[in-house]
Amino acid sequence: MRLALLAAVGLALGLMLWGVLRETTPAGSFVTVTAVGCGGRAHASGFAVADDLVVTAAHPVAGRRQVAVTDTGGRSRDGFVVALDPALDVAAVRVPGLGAEPVTVAAGDDAALVPAGSRGVVAAMSDDGVLTFKPVEVIRRVRTNIEDVYRTVRVSRRGLELRFDGAYGDSGAAVLNGDGAVVGMVFATSRFREDVGYAVRAVEVRSLLAQVAELPLRTACP
Repeated sequence: MRLALLAAVGLALGLMLWGVLRETTPAGSFVTVTAVGCGGRAHASGFAVADDLVVTAAHPVAGRRQVAVTDTGGRSRDGFVVALDPALDVAAVRVPGLGAEPVTVAAGDDAALVPAGSRGVVAAMSDDGVLTFKPVEVIRRVRTNIEDVYRTVRVSRRGLELRFDGAYGDSGAAVLNGDGAVVGMVFATSRFREDVGYAVRAVEVRSLLAQVAELPLRTACP
């Protein structure tokens, strides 16, 4: 009985946050990223960190010859990758004329910023530009040891293990805390549990953004 009550309270809090964000989120803050090449089409979510700069996951855009970004108003524009870190699985896409309202990326990496048990939402975008706020709970902070997006070397990422209803296209989605700040970016779901996913922490996103002018473009497909 107690567990059921706690679950109900958690769901109610998640839905309340979802409602507030849905009403206050400016158009263009969250986007759909569609990339073509490497033998097919890939779809990912993304979020604006400047009026013409979007962050998304690296694996959907690496090596792709065409990248299109669609905002929540249904407007689509061509973009181009300006930085891609295969170890972090984070990429930055420049989108001339996007005119987005940037979101805030949390600074620092203190454990109190995203403690275990804290709740927020994942800002996931569908392939046709529909924004969904999915309630999310932080299971724990982790350091993931995984292959880079090219599956060439083992790398380590500062991450978050999350409980949420993940789906295809959620890679690149922003993980937002109760204040609406980005505290992580989704890069994968669990192979073993449908309700578990993983995100790099905001400190890794900031690390990529600090290197936008320095990181080389990658032309190979993952």
